[in-house]
Amino acid sequence: MPLPDLQAILASVKRLDSLLTDEFEALKTQRLDAFESLQQEKVILLQTLAESGVVNNPREPADSETLKALLADPLWADITDLLEACKKSHQRNELLISKQLDAIKGALATLQNQDPNGTLELYTKLGRVKSSRRSILSGDA
Repeated sequence: MPLPDLQAILASVKRLDSLLTDEFEALKTQRLDAFESLQQEKVILLQTLAESGVVNNPREPADSETLKALLADPLWADITDLLEACKKSHQRNELLISKQLDAIKGALATLQNQDPNGTLELYTKLGRVKSSRRSILSGDA
C-alpha cells in the first residue's frame, strides 16, 4: 500500500484548524449565519481526511511497512499534533454551543413559567412600590 499524500493531508488539517477558529469566533459573537456557512466546508474537509488513505478499513490488516514509513515521516508528527489541536478546538466550540443553548433554554423557561396570576410591582410618583395584579406578559403593564 503506497503512503498517502501527507502534504495534502497537512494542508487539509491546517484548513480545518483555521475553520474551527473561525467557527469559535462566529459562535462567540453569535453570528449564526457565519457559523452555518463554515459547516459545509468543514464537512467536505472531514470527508477528504477520512478518504485520505490514512484510516484503514478495519477489516483490512494494516501493512506494517507502510505504518513504519508513515510514523518515520516528520510530516506525520505535524499532522497528529495539529489534529490534537483541532480536537481541543472542536471540544471548545462544542462547550460554547452547549453553554449558549443552556442560556437560551433558561431564558425560555423563565418566560414560559411566568405566573399569570403573579403580581407586577410598579413605582408610584413618590417612588414607593405599588402592587398591581396584572400579568407581566399580558401587555397591560
